[in-house]
Amino acid sequence: MPSQGRKPGKGLSKNKQKAIAREQERRQAVFNAFSQFYEQEYGPERWSTLMAAMHQPSRHCIMLNKYCTTPPDPEKLTALNLARLGFCSIPCFATTDAERFPHPSKDDQGMTDYYILDAGSVLATEALDIEPHDHVLDLCAAPGGKSVSVLQRLGRGGHLTVNELSADRRRRLRQVLDGYVPKDVLEDLVTVVGKDGTKYYQEPEQYDKVLLDAPCSSERHLLHDEKEFEQWSPKRTVHNATRQLALLKAAVHSVRVGGTVVYGTCSISSAENDKVISKFMRKGKIPVEVVKRTWPIGERTKYGWIVLPDKTDGWGPLYFATLKRTGVSKNDHDDSDEEEQEDIA
Repeated sequence: MPSQGRKPGKGLSKNKQKAIAREQERRQAVFNAFSQFYEQEYGPERWSTLMAAMHQPSRHCIMLNKYCTTPPDPEKLTALNLARLGFCSIPCFATTDAERFPHPSKDDQGMTDYYILDAGSVLATEALDIEPHDHVLDLCAAPGGKSVSVLQRLGRGGHLTVNELSADRRRRLRQVLDGYVPKDVLEDLVTVVGKDGTKYYQEPEQYDKVLLDAPCSSERHLLHDEKEFEQWSPKRTVHNATRQLALLKAAVHSVRVGGTVVYGTCSISSAENDKVISKFMRKGKIPVEVVKRTWPIGERTKYGWIVLPDKTDGWGPLYFATLKRTGVSKNDHDDSDEEEQEDIA
């Protein structure tokens, strides 16, 4: 559970002590509701192990940057006992535990030698099965790790559009790209835009591959951030799922027939994962088929794949589902937010 903060004690007025006690009771009530919500979904035994695993520090791997001319300093990494992740088509390495990596370095051109991320995030980009000539859309691109991963696979005949609505997050996204990809490559391969992702249905069938790393509840992060955790409620999950469905509709609308959409979250809630896919499939306005593959870490869900830290030595959470568009849209994008809210709830 997130820390309880300062406990009532000597030196405080009675009113202050009462206020602190009420705040602690409120936090405990949020924690109890959170635990009950996910225990109902996972069952008491699985939830106990999953909750404990999510309280542990997150585990990471490093993704080497092909645009950096200087490889990582061997002395800096040798002591970490690195092993290459065999399920990645690009060079990614992990330690055998949750040990932190040293801060990455830059070469003479200012290119950073590696990016630190969760191995589950690499799986999501692997699921896109990117070819060098593909035109790819990263619909919710910040903070930029998955965009950097996509660019490790693209060639000069391809193109990546990175979209981020928030101006501040888009600024930081540009900084990440500038630190990993040379200026001439960025000018040739990358377009950065700041659109509402739910409006991408206005650009139908423009891309070969679309990555939708949807905003989500991010429960593991919440458990390590007291202020954020205090904002959690089941209604937040419903709100997220409503927006996620709108984003997924736009993503599928923007991919060409025969193209691929990977929908992903770092949520553990089925309402934000399989149920979003189920709702999209049930409405059936754009024909798609679910592409099912087996991956070395994680477990299958009805429509996708989920990496949970209690079963994968600390990786995750990361959920993703792969959809292949098989035909044209049956009618225009005309669903209202009210309809989506009602259906998700």
